[in-house]
Amino acid sequence: MTTTGAGTMEASALRSLLSSNSLFDQISGEQLAVLATTVSEVRKLAAGEYLVREGDQAHELFIVAAGELEVLKRELGEGVDQAHRLAVLTRGMSVGEVSLLDSGPRSASVRAVTDASVVVLPIERIEQLSNGDRSVDVQMKINLAYEMGRRLRATNETTVQVLREKLDEAEKRAEMGKFMSRVLIGTCVYMFALSATKSLADMARDTALVTVPILAAFAIGLWFNIKASVFPASSYGFTLHNWRPAVREALLLSLPVAAVIVLLKVILVLTYAPMEGKPVFELYRSKDTLTLVLSAIAYCVFAPIQEMVARSGMQSSFMMFLTSRHKVWLSIFLSTLMFSSTHLHVSVTLALLVFPFGLFWGWLYSRHPTLLGVSLSHVGIGLFALYVVGIPGFR
Repeated sequence: MTTTGAGTMEASALRSLLSSNSLFDQISGEQLAVLATTVSEVRKLAAGEYLVREGDQAHELFIVAAGELEVLKRELGEGVDQAHRLAVLTRGMSVGEVSLLDSGPRSASVRAVTDASVVVLPIERIEQLSNGDRSVDVQMKINLAYEMGRRLRATNETTVQVLREKLDEAEKRAEMGKFMSRVLIGTCVYMFALSATKSLADMARDTALVTVPILAAFAIGLWFNIKASVFPASSYGFTLHNWRPAVREALLLSLPVAAVIVLLKVILVLTYAPMEGKPVFELYRSKDTLTLVLSAIAYCVFAPIQEMVARSGMQSSFMMFLTSRHKVWLSIFLSTLMFSSTHLHVSVTLALLVFPFGLFWGWLYSRHPTLLGVSLSHVGIGLFALYVVGIPGFR
């Protein structure tokens, strides 16, 4: 730490700096000139350097002359030792003024955010200026009392606001806990129902003809669950807000996904013996045109319902419930994992195949939280993979 004498700062600049702080209100120009003589030094700090540390004995008052400093309060506990930023100080603001009233240890640490400099006023020298009812020392203490009263009122208002926000958050988390519990129970019932009807699915030309009614019943239950929630339906993706960019982005970004599907089919044709010699584009073949049409219609209904379950019931819930810094990606992962597991009744291969697509649709939904865009992408990609390319496992 390097220090320079107070003489490096012009007297007029020093008085101007002092007068900019409310601590020196109603102090005359003559008194400011006298006060300036108590300055012991202009202390320079490099970024990251501490001016004072919590617990140090308080003997000095500081005025920020340049740069930024942060006030840090240390939190100690079982397995906890971290510092929380309480405030950022800039030019003209004071540090350690409470030592005018109480020379006890510092209640917080102060560290330079950028290269900075502070004017140092020893408390002992300030107290020596006390020579009357309105001395510099007395007036500074009066000003400090006013300032502390203002800060106390602001702190009270802030505390009430923080408590209100914490209470609201606790109520929301409690509600989301109930909502997610019902969704998870419904998901388990849905998966059991699919397993119970697996024999019917094996007999059907397309599994969607069997699973759509079951999923539709689950979606109806989910909708009533959403209606009973304290949150609006728009929080669960039932909104047309910003639907144009959502649809545009979903369709554009689905094109490279479709290209990846074609590439995957090419790799399978070239490397997978059972598919050797098969065409890359293998249009859905059915002797019964009605079955083909009904199957396609069923899938067009099936995909949006799946997105409702995965995005409204799971991803939206996780995003509102989790508090982690990475809650968006964690919500996408968890909802996709559950989404993929609902395909296990068909095959493990299908469950693994849809996982990366679920991540893609979850990411789309996080960018534009409306079901419209992600549902269109799901329908388009699914129809392309199922009816045009014919990736094994989709049929």
